[in-house]
Amino acid sequence: MLSGGAPIDSIFSRLLILEGTWKMETRKGPLFEQWQKFDESTLQGLSYRISGNDTILLERLELVSRPDGVFYIPAVVNQNDGEAVSFKLVASENNRFVFENKAHDFPQRIIYSLVTADSIAARIEGISGGKEASSDFYYRRVSAN
Repeated sequence: MLSGGAPIDSIFSRLLILEGTWKMETRKGPLFEQWQKFDESTLQGLSYRISGNDTILLERLELVSRPDGVFYIPAVVNQNDGEAVSFKLVASENNRFVFENKAHDFPQRIIYSLVTADSIAARIEGISGGKEASSDFYYRRVSAN
C-alpha cells in the first residue's frame, strides 16, 4: 500500500489510463509517448520524436505491478548501455504518481500527473552536476488503444 492506503493493484489500475498515444509539441518537433496494455500487470510503451520523415526512438518504457510494488522502467537509447533502470512508485495521491530511484545519476524521480482523461503532465527531477534539475513534459491524448 502507498499514500492513502490503496493496494498496489488498485494503484496500477489507475495507471491504465495511460494506454494510448500522447503527443507534446516541442521546438524540435512532436514528441510522443505510446502505451499499450501487455497483460494485467504490465503496460509497455515507447517514447519517440518525429523529425521530418524520421521516427527517432528515445526510450522503451514499462510500467509493471509486482508483489513488491509498482515500477516505471525506462530503457533510454544511448544511456546505461541501453539497459533498463527501475524507478519504484513511492507515492500515489490525487492522480499523481511519484517513482524514485535515488541511486540513479539523473533523474532520481519521475512524476506522472493525470490532469484529465486526455491530458498528462510528466516531470523528471533530481540532482545533476551537483544542482537541482528538472524537465517538464505536457502531453495531450491523440488516440486511445
